[in-house]
Amino acid sequence: MSWYLEAGNDSDIVLSSRIRLARNLRGMPFPNRMNDETRKKALDSISEALLKYPGNKLMRMDIAPLPQIDRRALIENHLISEDLCKGLEGQSVFISRDENISVMVNEEDHLRIQVMAPGFALENTYTQAEDLAIFLEKELPIAFSEKYGFLTAYPSNTGTGLRASVMVHLPVITSIGRMQALTDSLSKAGYTVRGVYGERSRSAGNIYQISNTITLGISEGRTLQNFAKMINEVIALERKLRKDYYEKNKDRLEDKVFRSLGELTYARMLPAGEAMDRLSDLRLGVACGFMKDVDERQLMLLLNAIGDASVQKRSRQELSPKDINTKRAEFVREVLLKKEEKKNENE
Repeated sequence: MSWYLEAGNDSDIVLSSRIRLARNLRGMPFPNRMNDETRKKALDSISEALLKYPGNKLMRMDIAPLPQIDRRALIENHLISEDLCKGLEGQSVFISRDENISVMVNEEDHLRIQVMAPGFALENTYTQAEDLAIFLEKELPIAFSEKYGFLTAYPSNTGTGLRASVMVHLPVITSIGRMQALTDSLSKAGYTVRGVYGERSRSAGNIYQISNTITLGISEGRTLQNFAKMINEVIALERKLRKDYYEKNKDRLEDKVFRSLGELTYARMLPAGEAMDRLSDLRLGVACGFMKDVDERQLMLLLNAIGDASVQKRSRQELSPKDINTKRAEFVREVLLKKEEKKNENE
């Protein structure tokens, strides 16, 4: 089962948590200075080490031979980045069976170890990532400085090489116009707010990715402690605003949520942005306790399966924009109506 279909802590707000550790091989140029030969050499060394990893078995997927649709689908599932999507010779990703671990090779750094988990789960996620990193540090010559820490292609990652991030759903903070103020406040505190797919992406469905920006001169433990404290404050703010908003706008909010359910259930064409906005409404209805017709598992499945590339990959063919919207609507109806069909069978 895919990791994102499991229940997580504080999942009414935090959809998922991710830990990413950047590492590089000593004595080799950084990926932006490599050619095909040196990238392949680094990949061979890393691949040999990962095959020995005693934890989750990781499947190797070389990017260059992959069709563009498959690459885009991997981005939509947060398994690779835009930089790895270029598909240069020697770029690869190693993915666990349940897709909670992905190791990107020859992206901005030689190694980007990434572990994801449902809900708010920074400590457990970090432990998994750290175990894999320690294993690789024993198998490979990792670039490390006693003065600066782990050396990375970009100075902003040097030190711990740690990026902690969470995907959060903030519909009320957004709807009442407080998102920009929150973003500015987080930026001053050393955090960044991005869209659903990370750097250079935009928010969709009131979902944002929040991550730390400081990695030098601070330990991993203190980074996680500070980050968790900040996210708990964001959670508390959104929950308070939701409670106040629902109490003051009960009829209006319920009407909006059930209209969105009707649109998703019966629409024959759904653009991606519209689908994300309507799913955001349903998620808020579930969190407020009055939307009983859908559950978080359905919503997480849809969130991770309705991107343009994911729709095309599932259809196993190149689709026109119109056909993508049609197929997306079909899939959404199928997922939402499945629970209703089971309910009717049990009555």
